[in-house]
Amino acid sequence: MTPQYPEPRLFNRNLVLFMGGWALLSFVILGVSGVLFNLYAVRLGIPSGFVGLLAGAFSLTWALCSIPAGVLVRRFGLRNGLTSGALLMSISNAAVLSVELVPRELWPVWLMFWRIAGGIGFSLISVSGAPLIMQVIPPQLRREAFTAQAVLLGITGFAGSLVGGQLPGLLAPSLNATLEQPAPYLAALWIGPIACLVMAIIWSRLKLALLAAASSIGGQDLQPTRLLTFVVLMVVMQASAEGALRAFFNLYLDRQLMTPVSVIGLINAVAQVVSVAVALSIPRVLRWAGNTRTLGAVSLGIGLCMAAIAGVPVLGVAAIAYIVAISLIGIGVQVRQMFGQELVTPQWRTTASSVNQVGVGLGNANTALLGGLVLGAVGYAGIFGIGAVLSLAAAASLVVFSVVRRRGSPISG
Repeated sequence: MTPQYPEPRLFNRNLVLFMGGWALLSFVILGVSGVLFNLYAVRLGIPSGFVGLLAGAFSLTWALCSIPAGVLVRRFGLRNGLTSGALLMSISNAAVLSVELVPRELWPVWLMFWRIAGGIGFSLISVSGAPLIMQVIPPQLRREAFTAQAVLLGITGFAGSLVGGQLPGLLAPSLNATLEQPAPYLAALWIGPIACLVMAIIWSRLKLALLAAASSIGGQDLQPTRLLTFVVLMVVMQASAEGALRAFFNLYLDRQLMTPVSVIGLINAVAQVVSVAVALSIPRVLRWAGNTRTLGAVSLGIGLCMAAIAGVPVLGVAAIAYIVAISLIGIGVQVRQMFGQELVTPQWRTTASSVNQVGVGLGNANTALLGGLVLGAVGYAGIFGIGAVLSLAAAASLVVFSVVRRRGSPISG
């Protein structure tokens, strides 16, 4: 039996299982891998520019596959989408970490192939989250559910960042290695494939209803199409700053500011725990400002933080700006989901989630791929400056959207 209507409790069985899997994903992606993977890659001798290209390939694949993933999820169900995505991410992460087993001349092709496979897996996971929450949680509790997700992601990301920052130093002596060698980082990163496998097992226990099919485009559906077009363009710009931070901030600290790995992990951990405190304010902020103004303020704040990182190459300034930016990104991730989900009728929610993920993936890919190509020419400051400009442009687009909506244009839906 699968539930056909939202359950009356906030922390019902389906939400707890879903959040449990996402907690592991956050621990690994935002935490351990977020701190260590790029540092591991450069210690393998991989150029920083190619590391950025790998991040961009993952994000671009995530973006391009989000619409097909939404179709597959609607056809085969949310549970199958989440479970398949987690299994594919486990396999792809394990393959990436096995790169030293293949001839060195094949490393670029091997890494690129399996990062692309990981992007496909993540697209299946990412498009399923918001529709699942909308299905299993009644309308009056949905903002609290998205807030709970943000808080959980912050806590587990904090834990993963702390663990990631400390593990290489703890493992190095037993491996007879130094922190300038890849072995301690590789050993720590194997947490990832194991966690993704556990995620698949957890999500296989979900009991969910089948999704309603989206109606054909035409007539009244023209308005959701216009809305979703705006959403994807706005999210691309907003997520571009996040892409620059995720792909290059740790490398910037490590290579340019010569920051110890333990301090990099601590900065990431503090950013995650601050984002937890900030996330608790999401329902109150939304009641006061609404989705559009909140997203506009978030984009403005991220843009200013990126400008500070680009303009002041000092560890203290970079750390504070990064912590504030990550906290704002945490708000933006949740509000973007609600923004898209609440603009459309239920049969369009999987499409809205897919469109949002397309925007996030393209935004992350923009600065990661571009940064990988031009890092030698513009430096880290130039990459962060590009992210700042795009985030400020997202803020401006939301101001225009708000004005148009108030005037009753058809774009407002």
